[in-house]
Amino acid sequence: MHSQAKYGHWRFGVLAALAVVFVTSIPQLNLIIRRGHNWHGSYALIDFDELTYSAYLNGLINGRGRKSNPFSDLHEESSSRSENYYSIQFVPAYATLFFSRLLRLSASTTFILISPLMAFLSSLALFWLLRGLIADDKFAAIGVLIVLLCGRLVSESPLIAAQLYGAFAFLRRYVPAVPFPLFFIFCGFIWRALITKQRRAYLLAIGAGLLFGLLVYSYFFLWTAALAWTVSFGLLWLTFRPEERSHAAKKLSVVALTSVCVLIPYFKLLTDRARTIDTDQALEVTRQPDLSRVSEIVGILTVLVLVWLAKKRHSSLQSPSFIFALSCATLPVIVFNQQVVTGRSLQPFHYEQFIVNYVVLVSLVITFQLAAQLVKIRSALWVSCALTIGVVTAVKEADDNFALNQQLDNARPVFEKVDDLSLQSRRKGFVLFNNSLLAAGAATSLSVPELWAPNMYSYGTSTRSEQIERFHQYLYFMGVKSQSLDLDLRNSATTRVAVFGLPRVNQGLISKSATISEREVDEEVELYSRYVGSFSEVDAKRWPLTYLITIDEATYDFANLDRWYARDAGIHVGGSIIYPLRFRDGDQ
Repeated sequence: MHSQAKYGHWRFGVLAALAVVFVTSIPQLNLIIRRGHNWHGSYALIDFDELTYSAYLNGLINGRGRKSNPFSDLHEESSSRSENYYSIQFVPAYATLFFSRLLRLSASTTFILISPLMAFLSSLALFWLLRGLIADDKFAAIGVLIVLLCGRLVSESPLIAAQLYGAFAFLRRYVPAVPFPLFFIFCGFIWRALITKQRRAYLLAIGAGLLFGLLVYSYFFLWTAALAWTVSFGLLWLTFRPEERSHAAKKLSVVALTSVCVLIPYFKLLTDRARTIDTDQALEVTRQPDLSRVSEIVGILTVLVLVWLAKKRHSSLQSPSFIFALSCATLPVIVFNQQVVTGRSLQPFHYEQFIVNYVVLVSLVITFQLAAQLVKIRSALWVSCALTIGVVTAVKEADDNFALNQQLDNARPVFEKVDDLSLQSRRKGFVLFNNSLLAAGAATSLSVPELWAPNMYSYGTSTRSEQIERFHQYLYFMGVKSQSLDLDLRNSATTRVAVFGLPRVNQGLISKSATISEREVDEEVELYSRYVGSFSEVDAKRWPLTYLITIDEATYDFANLDRWYARDAGIHVGGSIIYPLRFRDGDQ
């Protein structure tokens, strides 16, 4: 009986968690059901960047080093690399690797299972936090549904036709999915450390510092958001509860000291980072304020409601729940305008997509509970609205991405066949795809590096000149003429990103991006023409090819490739052809 009373409240949290798991699994279930017996075990993509993360995981599974680039590196090259975006944020990668090796799973299967697992754990972490703040088990469970299923409504305008962000962005694998629950547990530890008077408060403060450390080595946008929230929450607490300043200051000092200790090696890793990371990740030098984002507007409106509640004495400024809600509501303004002070901004839309939107919804849930006496809405209505929004969002996501996921799933047997052939032959070299989408997705199953893939730049392990040369060689072997490149540089986003870099093409990454001029296009076409005209045996041997994979039945001009490599009739796998390649020594 005692155990039932102690843990009985968790039944609401578990029910909410199961609902979140089911709704967020709809895209994956849709792929499995619609593919039927033709499903080859691929995970349902909800964000294009997941291909890069699953490739890194697959590299670790196959024994690659922490600093390797699975798209472009031979196994032995990783040890000499500088730190990169993935090697610095290693905690979720190795946590996922542990899960994969424990159950002997492929990268794709691991990604399938990680999604419902982290949806469940995130729901329980959020339920634990909300239950402590609002002391209402049922509404805390409802809050879980609102926060996790309606996040997209606060990350971008629901009125725009084309939704740019993933349906359930907190479950993008493996970040922020794996460390996401830690953010809310961290916030809960901070809050409980300040309201607890016993010695246990120090343990909570130390625990918060250690959790912050895990966030630091997990995902930049989570730990910086956690830092901004802690500063906001701490200042508000010290301001509104002056009689507890000494107690709060001691606990916050413990958190700060622990956090500083874990940050020291982090900054050491940053000093060893590849020099191209700052450019590739669009680090911007600016002091321009940013006050127009949806989450900021919602946060500001929530602050106004909280101030009104306090003024009308429906809530107290000293209430821990009030302070917590206020700190969450102010977070968007802080993170989207920190550059006014620091002078640096790094792809701030990640905050809007992956964490700030959920934190703002937490503030809305708490604010409504504080105003429950004024506005009474039946629980069934809340649940119905949250589930309806979640299901509609999930179904739309599943339908929007089905064609892409189907193409990747169709190619999975091809990837596995190439991997088997490579292991049997023991030849070292690179593979060449005639399809850029599948070049991006191949590394999730392949252990063989590629000559070029559209997402290999994100690792920052190669110089800009090497990236351009790899792309030029890819075009050369595909038989692309200068005239075709000229058209693609004007019309193809993939080609423009490969040549000019993502920050120049995606205007949303930085506040001010120089438009690509006609002159620049002409110069790049001329540069490619000179590369083709001077192509030599040295160039051909720089990245020796072992396989060519053609995915569709289109006709390609492989004259350039055939000049340097011998290929036979090929191996047919589904609708694809795999050509083993051997260099033509001395008979060009």
